[in-house]
Amino acid sequence: MYVQISSKKRRISELFAIAGLILLSIDTVNAFIGQGTYGFFSPLNDRQSGISLGISSIILFFLSFAVGFRQRSRLTTLLLISGGALLVISKLVEPTLGLNLFLAIVLRPLYIGLILMGFTIMGLGVARIFRENKRGSTTTTNNW
Repeated sequence: MYVQISSKKRRISELFAIAGLILLSIDTVNAFIGQGTYGFFSPLNDRQSGISLGISSIILFFLSFAVGFRQRSRLTTLLLISGGALLVISKLVEPTLGLNLFLAIVLRPLYIGLILMGFTIMGLGVARIFRENKRGSTTTTNNW
């Protein structure tokens, strides 16, 4: 019974992380293709896409960490690290290409907050690596 619940939590955590990375990737590609106007999602411009897809992906990453808190899952760990890195890199590169200037200049606290959330998501993934290594070193050999 406990193994089934543990397996379900791990799978749900992985699904949340996968969905978060997909939404964040779509939002990032939409921002680069649209270049401030409408991207490949014709009804959504860059701001609307950031609000609907970007914020929901951040929420999914945090839910993934919360659901899979005590679960061992390399996939969730790697997706958290890559999702945080994608968020940080996209928010740092977009203004240098002339994209999202309104966010970077006028809404500077929100812009900095998004970058910090990316680093936080990456940090949660790194913390999972250290926790799994610490837990794994007492019982088995290091799997990383």
